[in-house]
Amino acid sequence: MTTNPSRTVLIADDETLFTQSLAEGLNALEWGLVVRTAANGREAVDVLRRENVDLVVTDLKMPEMDGFELLAWMSREAPAVPVIVMTAFGTPEIAERLRVYGLDGFVEKPVGFAALSERIAAALDDAARGFVTGFPLSTFLQILEIERRSCTLRVHAGVRKGLLHVVGGAPWDAEAGELRGEEAASEIVTWTGAGIEILPACKGIERRVTSSLGQLLLEAFRIIDEQREAGPADAGPTESGTRESGPVENQSELKEETIMSAVELLKELAAVDGFAGAGVFTPTGETLAIYTPGTGFTKEIGILANNVLMNAQKACLEMGAGRGQQVHVEAEKAHILARCLNEGTDPLKSQPGKAHVHMVVALTSDGSIGLAKMRINQVIEKLAEDFRI
Repeated sequence: MTTNPSRTVLIADDETLFTQSLAEGLNALEWGLVVRTAANGREAVDVLRRENVDLVVTDLKMPEMDGFELLAWMSREAPAVPVIVMTAFGTPEIAERLRVYGLDGFVEKPVGFAALSERIAAALDDAARGFVTGFPLSTFLQILEIERRSCTLRVHAGVRKGLLHVVGGAPWDAEAGELRGEEAASEIVTWTGAGIEILPACKGIERRVTSSLGQLLLEAFRIIDEQREAGPADAGPTESGTRESGPVENQSELKEETIMSAVELLKELAAVDGFAGAGVFTPTGETLAIYTPGTGFTKEIGILANNVLMNAQKACLEMGAGRGQQVHVEAEKAHILARCLNEGTDPLKSQPGKAHVHMVVALTSDGSIGLAKMRINQVIEKLAEDFRI
């Protein structure tokens, strides 16, 4: 474990003897830790409000405020603090609920001190690095928006570096080179292949970004599309002096025949009464394929509908209703249907070898909703063959 004095570990568990023995054991290791204990989630919240905590180790079953309630509070108020979850009642359903909070699993109780202390050491080292990997920046920002989290992101993309301040899930302020505020945020969200470092939220930051995340991403996708059409010569430099490659979901990396095949499948929806257009998107909102016989459907509609779907999926998981697969927005002039196909085990993330796509379909106000939903289910299953990553 990396030596770093005065790091604080909070242990939340209603088994007093366990918390005391774990605290004594950690102190005996001479890692320079400050160990705090709490008998339930409410006491843990009090500690988190008073002190800067570097790691929380929590049980799930506790009186007054249980572990899931504590995790929900932390997702809003202390999103940068890593968590190790312990439970004597581990099930696949518990693991699924924990994934909502970005946790890959839990430690089964009873657990030996040596095994648990190794997990604590690893978690503290990871927290010291503070990097997020495997997420496009746009996806990570959408997750922060869904969770309404507050933090500061240090973003690295080749030789470019910037800071993006997020408050309650909304972009608040930004710095990128000589740029500040709205200009800096608009610049940062266009960076592909970016590394993300999570920092604690800065207090008292003045809001200089007035656009919503959706508006920033729409503009970013437009700029990225223009750069792709312009070709490699206009792309920004990296540390090695070569053009960056985008994430694997990018349309530019899909074979032309795959796009054409997807468009042909979307055309099957044209037989539905009131059909106005359809598109296939990645969960980040990037366009994979579009088919519109007129002017009733645009890429922008698809991106906005994708955000609605992601928020609905998150809400379903929090309600314990399972995966949210489809949303239906009934508006004055149109119906918008957004459908998710995710073959992976994680409800909100893509996994290698598994298809994870979103389909958005627009209908006129008098369109055939029932038939459209049936056709969407048929078409999206066929699309899975083309979009496994």
